[in-house]
Amino acid sequence: MDVNQAAPIQPVGPGGGQGGGGQDGRKKDEHQDEQTPHGHTEPAINVSGLLSMEGLTPEAQHALERMAAEIEPLRHQLIHAQEELEHALEREFQDAVVPALNRRGFIHDLDKLIHRLGQAQSRPSLILVHLANGDDIRRRHGREALDMALRSVCGVLSSDRHQAMVVGALGGNDFALVVLEDGLDGGRRKAAEIETALRETQTAQGLFLEARTGVALLEPGMTPEAAMAAADRDLL
Repeated sequence: MDVNQAAPIQPVGPGGGQGGGGQDGRKKDEHQDEQTPHGHTEPAINVSGLLSMEGLTPEAQHALERMAAEIEPLRHQLIHAQEELEHALEREFQDAVVPALNRRGFIHDLDKLIHRLGQAQSRPSLILVHLANGDDIRRRHGREALDMALRSVCGVLSSDRHQAMVVGALGGNDFALVVLEDGLDGGRRKAAEIETALRETQTAQGLFLEARTGVALLEPGMTPEAAMAAADRDLL
């Protein structure tokens, strides 16, 4: 071979002479191996198939298997802890006597409702309900009778007839609910309807319920505390 004559240039790529294009060809082949049928590049390591990857040493395979065995119980513990937290939050916001939100839970939901008022055309009304003869029931018939009376009040307020957006027990003989009526006048009509419904209700012991109500129209930017204070002034 004449050393002064230039050697022919081999094409680069698959089939490009002996060696298949050298290092550049190998890089291209490796890149093509990582292509999906649709031409998208897969990550170098597929986590879901990590345990079945070829080329792992037995030691590495065993280490990954041990990690997977340790992770699974932790995952179940996390799920259990999340469920326990949800149940704890539910108990935190539930009243201990009646099947309704307690004061903290009601304030929490009322605050969220007020924040959404800008997206609604109608203005809901907050109605406070005070069981006026609650203390008399307590003195004459005992604590158990009062608890039954409070549950009866809660049943009336929560009935589908009144379509309350949220109902809560504020403590003592006081309740609150939010209704979507036609302005403040509509809220007052609903409050009068609730008073009538309670007068017509008897407890299991044959006791009648006497209630007084106060109404406040909820406005955007109002705090839950301000709304409660306005309804309380109307009740007094």
